[in-house]
Amino acid sequence: MSSCRSSGIKTASSVISSERCKLISVHAQYTGGGDSTFVKLYDNTSASGKELIRIVLNDPASPTSPNCIEFDLHGVICSNGLYLDIESGGTTGAAVSVEFN
Repeated sequence: MSSCRSSGIKTASSVISSERCKLISVHAQYTGGGDSTFVKLYDNTSASGKELIRIVLNDPASPTSPNCIEFDLHGVICSNGLYLDIESGGTTGAAVSVEFN
């Protein structure tokens, strides 16, 4: 049976892996109030280079985007590492878990 590693819950931007890896899935939950929070993953060890995913999370009262999401990436190869970028304003934020091999 195949398994994968987890970043655990992250609430701030961070390097998930500094080596080549496979991105399996992302779980994100909105934790703030007010403005949107943006969750991005990069094939890199910083918030630059190839952006692999962008998730916009909104207040649960907003019908325009989810406040909780699971995104399956089916093993996307990240050649240069994996970086999680959480961008928020004011009291917004997110709790994010990244699963990878």
